[in-house]
Amino acid sequence: MGASEVQAREAGSKTMRTLCVLLLLAALRGTDGFGTRLPTFQQKITRSQSCFEPSTARGARAFGSPFHRSLRAQGGPAAPTPIKPDHGLVELLEDCKGWGLARFISVNPAGSVLETSARMDLSMNGFNVPGKGQYLTIATEDKLFECHINLAKVESVAFSQDAAKVGGHTLHVMRIKGPDGLMLSIMLQYDVTRGPGEYFEGSVEAFERTMSKYGPETSFA
Repeated sequence: MGASEVQAREAGSKTMRTLCVLLLLAALRGTDGFGTRLPTFQQKITRSQSCFEPSTARGARAFGSPFHRSLRAQGGPAAPTPIKPDHGLVELLEDCKGWGLARFISVNPAGSVLETSARMDLSMNGFNVPGKGQYLTIATEDKLFECHINLAKVESVAFSQDAAKVGGHTLHVMRIKGPDGLMLSIMLQYDVTRGPGEYFEGSVEAFERTMSKYGPETSFA
C-alpha cells in the first residue's frame, strides 16, 4: 500500500469521525443534522396511535372537535341531550344505593343471558328517543357498566327473598317488569371469597329497608 493510499484512508477515517460527532450533537439538539427538527418520542407514539383511529376520528380531532361532532357533520345521529328523568323508578333506585355490590341479569328472548356486577351507587341520566319515549341510563363513573331502561315500558318493580334452586341459600332480588314481562333483574351479589349466601356487611339490611318501604310490588302504571 502506497503512502498516498494510507493518507487517503486516514483522511477518510477522520472525516467519518467528524461526521459521526456532528450527527451525535445534532441528535442531542433534536435535529437531523441539516436543521430539520426530529419528532419527539411522545410525538412518535401519538402518530402511531393515530394509525389505529378511524379516519373520521382523526379528522374530528384535527379540527379540534369531539368524534360525535364529526359524525353529526356527516349526517350521523346526534348524541342525546341528558335530561332529568321524571319517573318513580328513579326515586326507587336512589333508595337502592346503599345495597353495595349487586348483580344485574338481562334475558334476551332471542337466546342469550347477560350477567354483570356493579355497585348500586350509580349515576342516573335520562334522554328521549324519538318514537320510543324516555330512557334512563344507569352507569358507573368509569362507564365500564352502563344500562339503558325504557321508562315508558316500566310498569312495576317487585322485591323477593327466595331460596336458590341450587344450594338453597337466600337470594335477594328486585325485578323490573314491563308489559312484555321481565325487563331486568337486580340481586345482591354475594361475597365470592366466602361463597353463595354470604353477603357483604350491611347489604341485606339495606335491601330489606328498600323492600319494606315499597312493599312486595310497586306499580308505576
